[in-house]
Amino acid sequence: MSQNNVSIHYISEKVSRVRWLPEQLQQSERFLTGSWDMDRNFVRLWRLHTNQFATANVTAGGPPELLPRCMDKVALEDDVTAMEFVDKDTLAVSCADGKSIQYPSLNPLILEIAGHLSLLKVHRAVEEDLLERTARSECLHSFRLLPEPAPCTDLAVYGHDIATCGEDGLVNVLTAGNLRQVKRTIEADSLALCALHFIGQQQLVAANRMGILRLLDVRVASAAQPKTAFMTACRDDKSSNFVSSLASHPMQPHILICGTEEGTITVWDLRNLQFPASYISAHTSTINEIGFHRRDPSKLFTASETGEVWMWTEQRSLGCEAPKDGSSAWLCGDRVKSLLKPQGVLQNISKPINSFDVHGTRFICGGDSEAVYLIDGLM
Repeated sequence: MSQNNVSIHYISEKVSRVRWLPEQLQQSERFLTGSWDMDRNFVRLWRLHTNQFATANVTAGGPPELLPRCMDKVALEDDVTAMEFVDKDTLAVSCADGKSIQYPSLNPLILEIAGHLSLLKVHRAVEEDLLERTARSECLHSFRLLPEPAPCTDLAVYGHDIATCGEDGLVNVLTAGNLRQVKRTIEADSLALCALHFIGQQQLVAANRMGILRLLDVRVASAAQPKTAFMTACRDDKSSNFVSSLASHPMQPHILICGTEEGTITVWDLRNLQFPASYISAHTSTINEIGFHRRDPSKLFTASETGEVWMWTEQRSLGCEAPKDGSSAWLCGDRVKSLLKPQGVLQNISKPINSFDVHGTRFICGGDSEAVYLIDGLM
């Protein structure tokens, strides 16, 4: 069970993504949230302030209570589907635009969904921080058989390169310096893509709704793409198990971690794709986000549809016998269960946790409960 002190802050918005603002030399005190399934959706910039009226923690010798205050917001056209930082002040945001269009032969009003990419700039200040949208792409995804736009489902960032994927099965690669021009369009799949991740400057992994993952080379056109595909593991061999979130090990990028629809974790060694390296039963429902601690790669976090967040810590003292795979517990097959220590960071939340982020010892997450959950001093 978790020994962390969790503070809950209601913000009256369902949270699809949350990210700490990057800091190099100190704990981050700013974070951003993106909303979904609201009448109007926003990306909001928050800043933590000390609660001057709370004395219980300080009297007991603990840290002062922190309260988030909304400093600024940018309205977006529809649901925020992904957010990642390009640099310390620039945030890439993918969005599924909701546009009201009339079709005379159908219902009077049809909601058409179009995926686009935006860049938001954070202007830091002593008192009032500002958030500004500095660039917006054209429609990046559209269905090929029907002349209709398609939602953007995920994005990935490597340096200043930004890749997006959508329900049309396409992957678009852009640069943060010019969102109006697509550097490369890759016809990755005939099915909707639901997760995307850079594993190197030139290589992407894209996952579709059937649980099939494909390696893509951002330097070449669709016809010249490598024919490398592999399928995530599943409890039932007769069923599919789509990948809901992807992450790679910060120090060993050939280790690919897949969070899945059924709540399991599938680990792949990209140097050997014949079989999964490890398979872990984690949650009882979909893993909405999965990711490593940026500064401590021995810790992996998972957030689930049932309102749980777990931390998986490598037990380095045990090790693997005669390792041939970089001495990583994640590649130890059936032994991985004895080499990982699971810990419940957050439990008993009645609604899904959609996203989380960790900076130093500060952890934050949010979901459909219209609240953010903050831990200052993650153990």
